[in-house]
Amino acid sequence: MATLWLGLVRLLAGFRRGLRDPEFRAILFLLAIAMTGGAVFFHAVEGWQWIDAAYFSAMALTTVGDATLSPTTAIAKIFTMLFSISGIGLMLAFLSRLSTFRERYDDRKDQE
Repeated sequence: MATLWLGLVRLLAGFRRGLRDPEFRAILFLLAIAMTGGAVFFHAVEGWQWIDAAYFSAMALTTVGDATLSPTTAIAKIFTMLFSISGIGLMLAFLSRLSTFRERYDDRKDQE
């Protein structure tokens, strides 16, 4: 259990450190725009509740997927394909930058 907490502390410290980096903030902003845009689209086109639309957007961007929700209209299916292809790259860029700042945090702790 201690390892889990230590990992979360390191992750949050890396996130905090990343917020000082303009590139990290830009990626985070674009990710927020993608999540919001996806939620608005799915709410409007599919008629889903806001929480379901946001949930599906997160699932599509992280490649987790969920069989309980799926687009039913042709335009929503096309949007989901394009949304996922472009958004997955954005999510990978975010996670890559986050891991860089987490590693820097670990390196500094080892030097102390």
